[in-house]
Amino acid sequence: MKFVHALQNVNPGIDIFRISRAIIHNTRLESSRSDTLATLKNSPNAFWRFAFGAKNAIRYLTQIILYFLIINPGIVSLIYPMQETPIIKIENLEKKFKVKNREIYALRDINLAIGKGDIFGIIGKSGAGKSTLVRCINMLERPTAGSVYFEGRDLCQLSQAELRKARRSMGMIFQHFNLLMQRTALKNVCFPLELAGIEASQAKKRACELLELVGLENRMESYPSQLSGGQKQRVAIARALATNPAVLLCDEATSALDPATTDSILGLIKDINARFGITAVVITHEMSVIDKICSHVAIISKGVIVEQGLVEDVFFYPKTLAAKSLVLPEALQKLPQENLYRLIFNGRSSYEPVISNMVLHCGCPVNIMYADTRDINGMAVGQMVLALPEAPQSRQRILDYARANSIILEKMSND
Repeated sequence: MKFVHALQNVNPGIDIFRISRAIIHNTRLESSRSDTLATLKNSPNAFWRFAFGAKNAIRYLTQIILYFLIINPGIVSLIYPMQETPIIKIENLEKKFKVKNREIYALRDINLAIGKGDIFGIIGKSGAGKSTLVRCINMLERPTAGSVYFEGRDLCQLSQAELRKARRSMGMIFQHFNLLMQRTALKNVCFPLELAGIEASQAKKRACELLELVGLENRMESYPSQLSGGQKQRVAIARALATNPAVLLCDEATSALDPATTDSILGLIKDINARFGITAVVITHEMSVIDKICSHVAIISKGVIVEQGLVEDVFFYPKTLAAKSLVLPEALQKLPQENLYRLIFNGRSSYEPVISNMVLHCGCPVNIMYADTRDINGMAVGQMVLALPEAPQSRQRILDYARANSIILEKMSND
């Protein structure tokens, strides 16, 4: 099995942590969750490699054991396979616009699969094509070519009536809230229900429940002009949830908010995802947003998806320049790379004196060029960019020490 082979070749600092965390958070690896659990059940050697190699994943392993033995002891035999059909699947999508006498591609050869219940981030710089892509998902923009499947149906092939019905299963949150200024918070949330033909009393009841859910039970009769930016976005979220959508499309939903309010809105989206199983597609230009709530990420640059995968994989092993520019400051990419190495911390090692231990053991000084720590879905991770000694023997001592102690130290490059 592919998973067994993976267990035999894991990096104990990262891969085992990723495997255990994937099980807890119901995210996908290359194999299905049933394959993963069956392997742990049927292969004692694989399980013990999994358990004892995961020194940075003790917290998650404990959760797994408690879940199996206390909360639901029959889960190993009853666990269901992961959803094979993604809730959103995009195939060979293209979008081009006519400008005067020429055509400009906004999106080219886009292929994505978004699993049910995921919080999927799409990140890129301004003008990369993020908003055009999300508008193609709900057909506010018609793709020039390709297909957009939602719950197994190709939206590009639906009639206008069928498309309007399908859109009710997609809520959307905008950067600038898009509230109706002449309506109160309550009536803003009622609006999509009115359009759907829901009886006024039922619409009001539903709107009150949603405003209570987002923490605005005391501001129902307030107009948008009387609300803060964060409160306006909460009203917008309640409105997006009014028709019981399966998917929440968030187009730069926190870009106009201050950091504290951004955190509260992201926490609300994550809570809604956890409580109701609603899939969220998060469009942003900020890596910090991806770090905090997303399980998967796709990086878009100049209308093309250049990299995608689990958030922690993209952070630990960025492959493209676009990904590296999100993980590391661009100024570092311009420095001479000969002796620059990236040191990656994860889990428990984020709190250990790795640098001081390495310098004391090797007797070689290093220069710290850059450092940061971040929280990726509850996992403390960090990185440093080190300038190692120019002397080959000193540099090799540090590299040998890192290898012997399972320290992830990789040479930087501009490729």
